[in-house]
Amino acid sequence: MGKFYELVKFIKNPHKGKIQQIKEKYLELDDLSNVALEIGNAAAYKSLQTELKEVFFDYLSAVVVDSVYKLVPHVLIIWVISLKWQVVTVPVVNWQFNILGAYLLLYLIFNVGQLLVNPIRSGLSKLGLTFLSRSSVINKL
Repeated sequence: MGKFYELVKFIKNPHKGKIQQIKEKYLELDDLSNVALEIGNAAAYKSLQTELKEVFFDYLSAVVVDSVYKLVPHVLIIWVISLKWQVVTVPVVNWQFNILGAYLLLYLIFNVGQLLVNPIRSGLSKLGLTFLSRSSVINKL
């Protein structure tokens, strides 16, 4: 099962390790550059700044690739849904939304809901209500 979870984590965010390595290298070069500046070694400082720029652009490239990787599934989902429905109608008020707008609105609501779940859970746990915790649900199963 451990290999399966590692595969799922990799598929979920395959560029995380590379981005982290580049970020650590950037921070290390930045520290070395500051040391070279403090001791007054201009040649080392200039060399480190050049390498720092290269690492920074590698970091930007990795972040862009990661962003595209995260965007592609949403584009595919919108495309598949738009094959069936072009417009979504809200039944009570009879408003019509383009499927792109409806998807973006639902995605925004979902993410805001995820941000609000943890404070609500912690507030309920302070009151002694733990029926929303994952461990209680898993124990019931």
